[in-house]
Order: sequence, then C-alpha cells, then structure tokens
Amino acid sequence: MFIAEKAYADAAVQRQIARNHIAILGFYRGWGERDSPAPMQAAVEAIKRLHPGILLGQYTILNEASGDPDNTAEADKQAILFERRWWLRNAAGKRQQWTSDYGAWDINLTEATHPDAAGRRYPQWLAQRDFSTYFLPVPAFDIWYFDNVMAHPRIPHADWNGTGVDQDGDSPPVARAFRRAQALHWQAARTLAPDRILIGNPDNDLSSPQYSGRLQGAFLEAMMGPQASFHARRGWQPMMQHYHDVTAHLAAPAIVGFHAVGPRDDHRLLRFALASCLMGNAYFAYTDAARGYRDPPWFDEYDADLGPATDPPQTDAWQAGVFRRRFANGMALVNPTATERRVPIEAGYRHLEGSLTRQINSGARTKLVVLPPNDGVLLRRAPS
Repeated sequence: MFIAEKAYADAAVQRQIARNHIAILGFYRGWGERDSPAPMQAAVEAIKRLHPGILLGQYTILNEASGDPDNTAEADKQAILFERRWWLRNAAGKRQQWTSDYGAWDINLTEATHPDAAGRRYPQWLAQRDFSTYFLPVPAFDIWYFDNVMAHPRIPHADWNGTGVDQDGDSPPVARAFRRAQALHWQAARTLAPDRILIGNPDNDLSSPQYSGRLQGAFLEAMMGPQASFHARRGWQPMMQHYHDVTAHLAAPAIVGFHAVGPRDDHRLLRFALASCLMGNAYFAYTDAARGYRDPPWFDEYDADLGPATDPPQTDAWQAGVFRRRFANGMALVNPTATERRVPIEAGYRHLEGSLTRQINSGARTKLVVLPPNDGVLLRRAPS
C-alpha cells in the first residue's frame, strides 16, 4: 500500500514498489503534469519494466471528498457536490463529517438525491471522473481500488432522504441504500473499465446481497497489530473466520490483502501475522506504524520462496493449538494460543537463513519447533 508516497517518478521509489507483487498507488488529478505529457502512465510503465508481473492499482474513494477549497486536485468534485447538493447534511443543513482526521466531508451517495442532466448521481459521476482521470490515460493500471467499503455509513444521524428529518445511519433502510450506492459505483466502474480488477477495503465480510460477488478483491486493513485491529478487538479465531468469509464472497480472481501494522522492527508481529496470512490464500502487507503508507519495511521472510501450497487453507489446529500449512518448498506454523508450544515435525526442514533475526532464521535443521505465544515461523525444506 503506497498511497502516501507520491514521488512515483523517483527511480528509488520505483525500485521499492517493484519488489512487490501488488501495489496500490495514490496519484491525484494533475500529478506530474508540469514535467511530462503523460506522467502517470510513464511512472507506471517504469515500475512494470522493473517487475513485468506486478499488478498496479490506483486508489479511489466514494463516500467522502476534501472540503479544502485550496485542494485543486479535488476542485472538480467540490464543484459538482455543491452544484448538485450531493454533500451529506443533517436536518439543520450542516455538512457532515464522520472523522476530522483527513479534512474530508461525507457525501450522500443514495438514490434519494437528484441526478444530474445525464441521469447520474454521485456514484456514477465519480466513476466517470476517476476513469477519465486515471484509468483511461493509464491503460497499464491493473486494479481499480475502492476505499471505505463500509457495511453502513459512519455518520450516526443525517438527512439521507432529503426530507428535513435525520435518519439513523445504522438503520436497515439507510444501510441498504448506502450499500446499493457502493454497488452501483462498482457497476459503473466495471462498465467503463471491464478489464480492471475491482478491489475494495471492507469493514465487513461482504456477505450482504448488495456486496456479495461484486468485487474481485479485498484489502483487509489492520487485521493485526494496533489496538483497533480486528485481532485485538475480536481475537485470532474470529479474525481468521472473517478472513475466510471475505474470501468466499469475492468474484474471481479473489485477490485478498492481509494487512498488519506495527513498529518497523517488530519481527515477532511480522511472523505471527504472516504465518496467519499463509493459513489462507492472501497476499501479505506490513506497514510501519511510524511511516504510514510509504517506505514499507522488508523482512527475511519475504525472500523465502515456499512455492505453491500443497495443503488447502487451514481452519482447524494441527496439534497442540498450533496451525500448520505445507507448501512445495516449506511450511508455515502459527501459535495463536497464550502459551508456548513445542511441536515435533517430520525430518527434512530447516529454519530460514536471514540477516535480521538470526536467532530465529538461523538456517538450522529442526525436528522440534518451539513457538512462543502469538508467534509464527516459516521453514524451508532442507536439501537431502
């Protein structure tokens, strides 16, 4: 997730991005236009020359827009939102804001608003705007990324129906209208860009009728690490169930990103989260909490080629509460329990050889794996 890093024309940043299999970028309208006639396409092509197999996507967001009048990149959004009265307001006529952290204000996405002359409401208008801004001029983009795929709006009360009376954002009618608006946005995106992979950032399992089967991927943000993470709030087993449930409600190719956030040098969290991820079929991302979505750390484990899985995704413990999944070139083990576990394994495996955590990634052969609580490990097949 590289949305905070905007120096995409920088060769060092391009090399860093190209180390990954998938990357979401955060261009904005007008990015680099002083330097090149097609700056976004040039930057994306440069990354793909370094890693031809990488999938690159562009970040977009539907439910909110900048309220800063000096934000020229979103001036077109602000103009249409004021003109069509599509900002979300309460019964007193005041614009609503679910959080002040990003300087953005919420939008009434629903079909209770009045369409423009072309019959579009904001979900359809924004799809056309983002297609024209990013995906038409940058055919090298593989992914259209949608942030804030929420089950219901975060605003407690607002005048969603435009009747001068506030409605509860959690109420079933408002929640359904909100989800339908998201789905209509994706439908418009699919029509405009039928060859792009649609990936969303959900706060839910995507099982609702409006969401199930509509997206081809999901980024499971902050699954592990901070106090607000799914793991910290709900526990490991519910987190893993959520992981598997979201995957089940995606259309092919069902690309999932399993995300952890923590200190750059928290190798134990890295192992715990990565091994948990490997119990399913997701890609993995780790964000340095101090740096945000830029300059992600690299770990010994990222260089381990385990090969394709030979076991299916794991939903039950293997032994002593430890979960295991085997791959053609190794295995992943994770201990989600509160106590140390010592588990024997068959001969023919060794620890990874690493430079960052040599006490764990020592390269030593092993037939007994000692796993502290809330930890994991990757092992390689040892040459015979």
